[in-house]
Amino acid sequence: MPQPAINNIKIITIALLTLGLDQLTKWIVVQKLPFNGKPVAVVDGFFELVHFGNTGAAWSLFSGQNFWLAIFSLAALIFLWVSRRHFGAETALGQVALGLILGGVVGNLIDRVVHHHVVDFLQFYIPFQFPAFNVADSGICTGVGLMFVQSFQSPKPGATWSKKGKVPPETHVLAEPDEDESKV
Repeated sequence: MPQPAINNIKIITIALLTLGLDQLTKWIVVQKLPFNGKPVAVVDGFFELVHFGNTGAAWSLFSGQNFWLAIFSLAALIFLWVSRRHFGAETALGQVALGLILGGVVGNLIDRVVHHHVVDFLQFYIPFQFPAFNVADSGICTGVGLMFVQSFQSPKPGATWSKKGKVPPETHVLAEPDEDESKV
């Protein structure tokens, strides 16, 4: 059975839109807000614009490891593209998810190379101070969430999970044999 086609143009278009919005918003922040300066309240007590630099990963984990995180990001980018079929890229939802993730990874990778840190600028208080983040982070998290949702979808008629590589083809071995089958 031939494999379904992957719409690479859709994935790349979504990735480029995510990347463009990410880099545009970061450029505005770098130009208009002082680094580690006073926050600009958008919704008092709930949402602020800030200009922080993060040399770590999410929530500043692995802080100071910018070089290794850039290498890891590049490796992840290559891995995701080469193995995109395993991430549901033959479906519209999978294409959107992968485009968001790829655009976000490239956006943060550009920051790591150009600024030597990731530019974070969205700061929420829900009810505690949530770590600052950016459009690229939002793209990555939304894309992962969409992949999670996709993992719960049933296969289309004529397709099975085993054909998609999600369930071993011999899962019936674990089932109890019917009485009729045991007499044969």
